[in-house]
Amino acid sequence: MAVLSILLSTAVGFALLYLIKHVFYNKKPIAPLPPGPPPKPIIGNLADLPSPGQQDWVHWLKLKDTYGPISSITVLGQTIVIINDARIAFDLLDKRSNIYSSRPRMIFAGEMYSTAFHY
Repeated sequence: MAVLSILLSTAVGFALLYLIKHVFYNKKPIAPLPPGPPPKPIIGNLADLPSPGQQDWVHWLKLKDTYGPISSITVLGQTIVIINDARIAFDLLDKRSNIYSSRPRMIFAGEMYSTAFHY
């Protein structure tokens, strides 16, 4: 019984240390995000997601009316940027497609199949 309580206490302690580290010390310097509802600790804006049975577009339209055509929410540490304007979405996806659709350079594959190797 004592071993079980020690294991349980250790697990709870590690979980608390992880949460403290994640909440207080895992702040990365990022560019300013678009406006959005203020997140709650740990869960972020989980409560601000559309409720079951509610149409998603109606929920996000309310967010557009409150915060503008571009807004952001954070759910469990993942930041989501919401674009509610067709013209802005078109500009981002069409006019800047070369930025968003780039592929990582395949350096090794390029060296392997280049004409520099003569056998």
